[in-house]
Amino acid sequence: MKRNLALFDFDGTISRKDSMIEFLKFYCGSSKVYVAYLLHLHWLLLMQIGFIEKGKVKEKIWHYLLNSKAISSFQNKARFFSLNILPAFLYNEALQRIQYHRDLGDRIIVVSASAEEWLKPWCDINKLELIATKLEKKDGKLTGKMMTPNCKGPEKVKRVKEFLKIEDYSYISAYGDSAGDKEMLQLAHYPFYRKFRK
Repeated sequence: MKRNLALFDFDGTISRKDSMIEFLKFYCGSSKVYVAYLLHLHWLLLMQIGFIEKGKVKEKIWHYLLNSKAISSFQNKARFFSLNILPAFLYNEALQRIQYHRDLGDRIIVVSASAEEWLKPWCDINKLELIATKLEKKDGKLTGKMMTPNCKGPEKVKRVKEFLKIEDYSYISAYGDSAGDKEMLQLAHYPFYRKFRK
């Protein structure tokens, strides 16, 4: 008998805050993150008017903040953030919906444009699978670049289809809150396109 599948965006859907910004503030300090955004303001404005893709701008900011950082220290801090700080940002309604699918025996996958390092420990402890953007690593250090394309929009669908066979599932639910989730929602029999409230 075929199982059902539930796909959840993370930022804005499970979490009421942007996990990337919150992690970077935790890892680098708020003042350095604010400086990074100010220095990249022209790129952010070009992104807002559609002249440059969001993933390219994100990578520029990641490169500024993360290039040459030691992987071991980064991963330790990402794990601490994921298990001890991230849970405070999560919508109870989203967690209840995840539990609903777990009770049904559905396969549950978080599909996020954020980096897997600060989401995977939380997903692991909650027995959730994760598809996320992967960071490039070289010689024991981060490069600040992405190893995979930004997991957003059509890339979410591409990564899901690489991860599993859609036809193996009889019913698909998908949860998202932004235009970057549109294509993933189109995969679903039940698309949930709005924010959880609390």
